[in-house]
Amino acid sequence: MSVTSQPRSVPGLLGAFVVMSLVAGVLGAGLAVPAVGASGLATTSAVEAFDELPTELEETPMAVTSTVLAADGSVITTFFDENRELVPLDQVSPFMQNAIVAIEDERFYEHGGVDAQGLVRALVVNQVSGGTAQGASTLTQQLVKNMLKEQAYLAGDDAGVRAASEKSNARKLKEIRLATALEKRRSKKEILEDYLNITWFGGTVNGVEAASRYYFGTTAAELTLPQAALLAGMVQNPRMYDISDDDLLDAARQRRDTVLNRMYQQGMIDQELRDGALAAEVEPHITPTYQGCANAGTSAYFCDYVYNLITRSDDFEALGRTEEERQLAISRGGYTIRTTLEPKLLETAWKAVKKAIPPDDTSRVAAASVTVEPGTGKVLSLIQNKYYRPTGGRQNTTVNYSTDYRYGGSSGFLTGSTFKPVVLATWLKSGRRLYDTVSGAEGSLPVSSFERCGEKLPSTETWDFHNAGDGSGSGGMSVWDATANSVNGAYVRMENQLDLCDVKKTAQAMGMHLAAPSERQCPDEKKTTQDIPDCVPALVLGVASQSPLTMASAYATLAASGRYCEPVAVTSIKDRNGKPLAVPKQHCEQTLDEDVANTVTLGLSRALTDGTAASTGPLASGQKASGKTGTTNGSQDTWFVGYTPQLSTSVWVGPETVDGKRRKMQGITINGESYGQVYGGTIAAPIWKKIMEAALKGEKIVDFPKADRAMVGTRPVVREPGDDDADDPGNGGGGGTGAGEDDDDDSGDDGDDGADDGGDGGGGAGTDDGGDDGGDDGGDDGGDDGGDGGDGGDDGGDDGGDDGDDGGDDGGDDGEGPAPVPTVTPGGPSTPTP
Repeated sequence: MSVTSQPRSVPGLLGAFVVMSLVAGVLGAGLAVPAVGASGLATTSAVEAFDELPTELEETPMAVTSTVLAADGSVITTFFDENRELVPLDQVSPFMQNAIVAIEDERFYEHGGVDAQGLVRALVVNQVSGGTAQGASTLTQQLVKNMLKEQAYLAGDDAGVRAASEKSNARKLKEIRLATALEKRRSKKEILEDYLNITWFGGTVNGVEAASRYYFGTTAAELTLPQAALLAGMVQNPRMYDISDDDLLDAARQRRDTVLNRMYQQGMIDQELRDGALAAEVEPHITPTYQGCANAGTSAYFCDYVYNLITRSDDFEALGRTEEERQLAISRGGYTIRTTLEPKLLETAWKAVKKAIPPDDTSRVAAASVTVEPGTGKVLSLIQNKYYRPTGGRQNTTVNYSTDYRYGGSSGFLTGSTFKPVVLATWLKSGRRLYDTVSGAEGSLPVSSFERCGEKLPSTETWDFHNAGDGSGSGGMSVWDATANSVNGAYVRMENQLDLCDVKKTAQAMGMHLAAPSERQCPDEKKTTQDIPDCVPALVLGVASQSPLTMASAYATLAASGRYCEPVAVTSIKDRNGKPLAVPKQHCEQTLDEDVANTVTLGLSRALTDGTAASTGPLASGQKASGKTGTTNGSQDTWFVGYTPQLSTSVWVGPETVDGKRRKMQGITINGESYGQVYGGTIAAPIWKKIMEAALKGEKIVDFPKADRAMVGTRPVVREPGDDDADDPGNGGGGGTGAGEDDDDDSGDDGDDGADDGGDGGGGAGTDDGGDDGGDDGGDDGGDDGGDGGDGGDDGGDDGGDDGDDGGDDGGDDGEGPAPVPTVTPGGPSTPTP
């Protein structure tokens, strides 16, 4: 029953005295005070007022600290309004149990909730002195008072908190009534346990366990006699006896000694123990319990994501129906939240991003990285090269660059050419092949030549598109070569042969979406949306702003042979009693055809060997990896997203917003090194490699599933005048297209013509390991490099791997708040880069 009744005013000093006297005489007989024997109106009124007081106290759980754990059980951080950890009485030192009884309620085990002797004595003293009823409170009465305060505090009732502590006869009478009732329902051990758990020990420290950890760096079970006496002595006035304040140590010592002498007088300790404790120095070992994500160290941004995920997502209704309710639940509910974070991997990622770009680097360039486990969606690491602090300084920020705006992140970043695998997957789904030939030349196309949901885009404009410095190409080339070298011209023409709605569907199948709600770009969309736009031809070049977490999850779909798993950061939540609560179930779905996903993986396999990240190179262990670089105009956003069968990691590198603007990464000095232009392969790819090599160290090498032979197709052959061997084409899996037509410098490194006879150097159509080392000339082992055919890559463009890859629109905002996808003309940016 909730405490709602208010005691009537007790008439005068006589009524107070009579009631107190009656209570003192009848406590052992029951709760009601009979009016028989009372004389006078004042006496009768006082007794009636006491009888009408409530006898039951609403059972309100105490506010308890919630703890967030990593996957290995280590503590990430805690959240609390009141730092409290509940412990059973058998986990509290007997010294502490006895000390609190000795100093606060020496007849605790004898009375029924109210100490009659102490009560009458205090009444007489207070009435004679003209004060109010105070003192003589038993542990049970103090527990009642603290429970009433806690109840009011948790209900947000400030007046109730004050009423529970006011010095008045009315409040004292209510405590007496409730205390005697409580003693009938609970054992002395239960009352002592609750008292030790609810009691305030100063600051935000509540309960004996938190006090033991804070003041002595130990547990309640391990408290020594001197330590127990110090804590017991603090209860009377935690501010006066605060042992964390050097100026108060003498006062605390004197109070401790009083406790020890009381224990000795009551036979709880012998003289030897007392004398030894009296001689002990007061030696606090202050060990703060830090709370919140700002105190989570390198886990701070992951912590921030988890906190916002739980509080802002309706998937966690077990903690409350609204965001506010869930916030209160975390700060007061005593939950244990276990997450997917792998601390060793996180530490590796932190070292990688910090070494590449120090937090306080004058360039104000940031780096963020996310690692996801393919096939489960578990978010294993989420980090950036900044400190999670709300204070100013270029090394600090609370904006989480890795996540969506809803979960504490930015408005996302343009993805550049890391979006091209979506177009490649759509290409393969349409029945086309990896070895199909497409022109990579720069050029222009009418916007109306692009199709959206079966209809041509209504526009009279023309889109001029160009290739970039790290993705150059011209003439005919295979789709595989265009992918390795990130050739814009080729991919624009590929998209032109597809339906933009199909491209969008593929992106959505991989979990892609805008990082923040955007004003619609397409006429039939909602006013604001997070959908990938399907009416913008420049979509292929990465004009949709997305988060690193989204990109890592999308590529994990390819690593898992087309099985998309929603990101998972929380694996379990248990309440204070260890009872599991409902959390979102792992949701995985086959959203891409296995053959399509596995063939895209083959198509991306050359990025680190002879593609735009060739300067970074493959993983040292020999573990095969696929991936893609991405760079936007002006190098405002640069990426490398790559994966192995075991892990998918995205790395974003770009300038922060300073005074509302983002600079371009051209002619820039980062970490003491000057760059003419930064590409995806310049900084992002090396960071990715360091993370992945450390994460996979000692792990067994795992092969990707085989690509589909039909989707790979047959390597195109270019016959040239005077080539005597042109009639006997090779079938190399490395992706070279022959004389003068391969963008990839590496395709002709050995001087063999791609069309020479004998070349099976890679295994046919790429359905075995032959394609993994793409870029090796198909005729390496057998072709004739003489004749008139020329070198297989003489006319090819730059290998592009030196600095990575670019792709997309200028702009992009790391955004302190939501921002729309940059406005583009119907045709897209005028000078997209890979």
